Amino acid sequence: MTWLTGLRDRRWAPLPWLGLAVTIPSTLVMFSIVQGSVENVARARFEQVATDAHAIIARRLRSYSDVLYSLRALFATDEPVDRRRFHHFVESLELKRRYPGFLALNYAAFVPGHERTQFEEMVRHDSSLNPGGYPEFTIKPPGERAEYFVIVYIEPMAGYEFAFGLDLGANPMAADPKQVAAAVRLQRDSGKLISAAQPLRVPRIGGSIFLAMRLAVFREGMPVNTVEQRRVAYVGSVGAGFDVAYLFKDAPGDSSLNNMHVKLYDAGSADAVPAAKSHEGKRLIFDSSRPGKAQASSVDQSTPKFTYVLPVKIASRTWEFHYSAPKSAVISGTDRFLPGLVLGGGLVTSVLLFGILYSLSYSRAQAVEIARHMTQDLRHSTDELQKLSRRLVELQELDRREFARELHDRVGQNLTALSISLNIVKMQLAAGGNETIRSRLEDAAALLETTAKATENVMADLRPPMLDDYGLMPALQWYAGEFSGRVGMPVSVVGDVGLGVLTPEREIGLFRIVQEALNNVAKHAHATRIRIELERVNSHLVMSIADDGVGYGAAPASLNHRRVGLGLETMRERTRALGGEFEINAAEGASGTVVRVRIPC
Repeated sequence: MTWLTGLRDRRWAPLPWLGLAVTIPSTLVMFSIVQGSVENVARARFEQVATDAHAIIARRLRSYSDVLYSLRALFATDEPVDRRRFHHFVESLELKRRYPGFLALNYAAFVPGHERTQFEEMVRHDSSLNPGGYPEFTIKPPGERAEYFVIVYIEPMAGYEFAFGLDLGANPMAADPKQVAAAVRLQRDSGKLISAAQPLRVPRIGGSIFLAMRLAVFREGMPVNTVEQRRVAYVGSVGAGFDVAYLFKDAPGDSSLNNMHVKLYDAGSADAVPAAKSHEGKRLIFDSSRPGKAQASSVDQSTPKFTYVLPVKIASRTWEFHYSAPKSAVISGTDRFLPGLVLGGGLVTSVLLFGILYSLSYSRAQAVEIARHMTQDLRHSTDELQKLSRRLVELQELDRREFARELHDRVGQNLTALSISLNIVKMQLAAGGNETIRSRLEDAAALLETTAKATENVMADLRPPMLDDYGLMPALQWYAGEFSGRVGMPVSVVGDVGLGVLTPEREIGLFRIVQEALNNVAKHAHATRIRIELERVNSHLVMSIADDGVGYGAAPASLNHRRVGLGLETMRERTRALGGEFEINAAEGASGTVVRVRIPC
């Protein structure tokens, strides 16, 4: 019988290794799912903070442009503008309190070359503000030129005497004088707000990056419909310089991201075709890690981080803001610990299982008792992992529901109230006949409507109201229409009218599976149509999502299989959480893929 016992022992020997082969990959998959979920939630939070900060920055930039338009309006009146009037107007703006990012405001007069001497004499004897005039005034830099764009009014004057008399058409203080000169002539010929997007060097202030914007001033009553007419009517321009670093001051609302890294790139003319979101071919203007230098950052590029790129069109330029933050600063300590907890727990379970099976292979007499304990431990571990997976899904849905509610309560109601107020003001202005302000209000109302629609779409994606109000079938039909409109791919939804009432957990679970499946098809399948079908089979609900794409197995090697695999694992885990079965197969008799979910109901 000794040989029989040895044979029995050898028959059991592979079992411990088989247990490791099953449990360790399962642990790694669960670790990857949890880690991906934590990172996705953190990325969404980072992008929201970056978006909020970007809105503040864009609002500050537009406030600067509004000041220049108001300054130009000063010159559009019948009354001539002298140095004293310019001085009092700028003082009334209270720049230091209301626009602390401003360096100074100025007016540059257009002087033809043959009028240079006469112009210099006129400024030297100007005693409207300074009784002694400006006997030392001369146009800088010296030299004979066909035309001059001379800064003649500047407020405050103290500390900025170096700019008094500066010819912007030959500005030696600019990083690229030729580009600045081209921008000065462009604002004259176009009549638009223009920026050369060139850092300025200010002698009295070191360690900062400054940019300037200019707006043309035309002689009142003269036509300005063509370039030739604008050149004839052109008398000068108003301009302002501002501190770029101030744009980002206190912009991130989340205190944990106060050290968010920001780079500002000039992406070219606002009328040009948008370039890629990378920084290739674009000029770096500002780097928050080196605030006094417009050059490459010294930040460690090997540090894992989140990045987000958002553009702003201002002063006929497209400026791109590249926001980034280390992942360690965004992901909370608790969330960083969660994937490790899952991995550690899974590995400990694997080792325990291996030890149990190893003991079992050499202790046949205790096999029944050990198997019973092993089954209990495995069931307990599986239950814990399933509970953890379900809890993660519940927390994600709760976050989406809360975020959608906050958008509705705080943003949606405010947008509605603002829309009503705009309509009232617009009607009042229509009665008064002020066409210019009414036109601006109509533009603002259109922008408000677009913003409200975008907010509604975000709320619907986070927590579709159709699902709560009408059930699964109407919600899927609504989402299919939204998806078709967004990606241009027809999606049909068919199903039995007698599906019955499902629990909220089953409805939201099936809805999220459809969302993930349609996103995978749009990104990877190269399909032309999608069909979603629901039917009741005995005591189960069967849902299938079929496309006519290349098929999962035939996907090109360049595809991101890791992302596709993560999407499939997410759908599979949601199905398991509903107590159902998940499968993915090639379409019968044709190209494409069919995802099928079967859950009890």
